[in-house]
Amino acid sequence: MKKEIEKEKASSFAEGAISVLTVLKAESRKVEKVWLEDMSKVKTDKKIALIKRICGERRIPFLSCDRAFIEENTVGETHGGLIALVGDRKYSRLEDLFKKENGFICLIDGIEDPYNFAYSVRSLWAAGVDGIVLSKRNWMSATGVCIRGSAGATELVDCAIFEDKDYLISLARENGYKIVCADEKTDTLYTDPVLERPIFLIVGGEKRGISATFLEAADTVVKIDYGRDFPMSLTAASAASVLAFEVKRQNNTKG
Repeated sequence: MKKEIEKEKASSFAEGAISVLTVLKAESRKVEKVWLEDMSKVKTDKKIALIKRICGERRIPFLSCDRAFIEENTVGETHGGLIALVGDRKYSRLEDLFKKENGFICLIDGIEDPYNFAYSVRSLWAAGVDGIVLSKRNWMSATGVCIRGSAGATELVDCAIFEDKDYLISLARENGYKIVCADEKTDTLYTDPVLERPIFLIVGGEKRGISATFLEAADTVVKIDYGRDFPMSLTAASAASVLAFEVKRQNNTKG
């Protein structure tokens, strides 16, 4: 297994039956090969049996390997002796993402590590987000961490890449999306009735926060009120969870 310092590096391996099966079903990445340490699990594990069947149908090599090979190419310990070599994440067009009627789109600006990113996407997906906007440099390259940490949500959610902040802002406005940023320098609480769909929610990372360009463009800025005096920011994952489920509550809808 890789050392802790290596866990944030790019990885091309999906780890564990749930992760591999999610990628296969979502078709979010090209699956090159699948390896299983103990081939007897094909007869005893329904998920692994299904993976082998799908691989056969798609002509994806399903190979045997030893423990050393698994440990050399994994960052977690819950892989169950099964991994897959996968390609880059497939993305939608940014323009198509904002064509979603009455949608809920989210951007997490300045997130610091793949775990926080994965946990954020997990909560956003559970709360009903329709799409996630990512910068060109993002954590989707840390495949093993992202898929496991998000419980597969990184492969299920519709994602698009942006390169120009001004274009992204104009695209959201042209499609009738309200731009909402989360920042502590406001008197508007996140529970105020300001999170109606269609909404483009921007959540900042706990260290760098939201860029000035997005804050200046926001139609509304909201803050999460604390239960006591506390000078530190929430993690991006925590803030995204709180805000995403409040969007769900205020719109009383399922994703």
